[in-house]
Amino acid sequence: MEENIISIEDAFKLPNSIFIDVRSEDEYSEACIPDSINMPILKNEERAVVGRAYRKEGIDKARNLGIKYASYKLEDYYKEVLKLREKYENVIIYCWRGGMRSKSVCGVLSTLNIDNVYQLKGGYKAYRRLIIDFFENEIKRYKFIVLHGLTGVGKTIIIDKLKNKDIPVINFERLAKNSGSVFGDMLFEGQPPSQKQFESYIFKSIYNAKHKFIVTESESKRIGYINIPDSLIDAMSGGYHILIETSMENRIDNIYNDYVKNQLDTDEKLIKSIKHLNKRLGSKNVENLITKINNRDYNYVIEYLFKNYYDPLYKYSIKKINDIHLKINYGIIDEAVGAVDTFIQNNIIN
Repeated sequence: MEENIISIEDAFKLPNSIFIDVRSEDEYSEACIPDSINMPILKNEERAVVGRAYRKEGIDKARNLGIKYASYKLEDYYKEVLKLREKYENVIIYCWRGGMRSKSVCGVLSTLNIDNVYQLKGGYKAYRRLIIDFFENEIKRYKFIVLHGLTGVGKTIIIDKLKNKDIPVINFERLAKNSGSVFGDMLFEGQPPSQKQFESYIFKSIYNAKHKFIVTESESKRIGYINIPDSLIDAMSGGYHILIETSMENRIDNIYNDYVKNQLDTDEKLIKSIKHLNKRLGSKNVENLITKINNRDYNYVIEYLFKNYYDPLYKYSIKKINDIHLKINYGIIDEAVGAVDTFIQNNIIN
């Protein structure tokens, strides 16, 4: 079995592979290797029972209970891994720290002659150590191209279009499921990730990048309830800075398409968010905006928020940038995409 134990670094090098997380549902939900499959050897309730037995009756009692709970799942494991092997060449099993849970599953699968099944050495903890080391030591090897601009200039649209051109990008707001403002959760469904999982998503985006440069948009350290790592903020500050500008009409259209068009329960969500601005804008102005929303006058609302809320904040942060390496004022957004692409080709790749 020893030859089927693999380090996290070597596991990432395996072609066409899939990770199986055999920890409990709660452990997996809190943080996992992205795109892994959760197949708990001990479910939440079972893990709690085993833990109590360990504390009160000792390791032998806990081990016996663990074997009992695991045994009825082994047939399902066998069937599921057989299905996965039809699609994936390699299967990596991991638990919290590469202990009994992953070892027992790998042992059974090996006995049943399923090849290319590996136990992850050190489990999730080894993967987490890799991420911490990456942000502490490796992130400085990458060059960041940071897009700046007022709300609505289309920074996210530009990033998405660059990604379609096979240029490495990070969309922090999408990874965090929050756009970092009072309207931050309108665009995303589901629970935002934990801090550890957010860092895992960032790590994956950078670690798998085909080049040593990444395009992203300027962000504050905090997005919703989670933070961008300090070392990454420093790397972005030391990168290239591009200022995006466009007309008020384009900005309004961009925000309308993001926050209003094709969104469910738009008015209810907008009104709920705008009420948070009572202190900043004044109750009378907020009431006026709510009336405009009820009258479907979204362009008025968007422009008002630009001029009286967002633009003063963003203009202040833009003034703090030491070096603007390129300024783009576009009429059609593909012009901006092309300009960023040309900048990369001339200053980074060539």
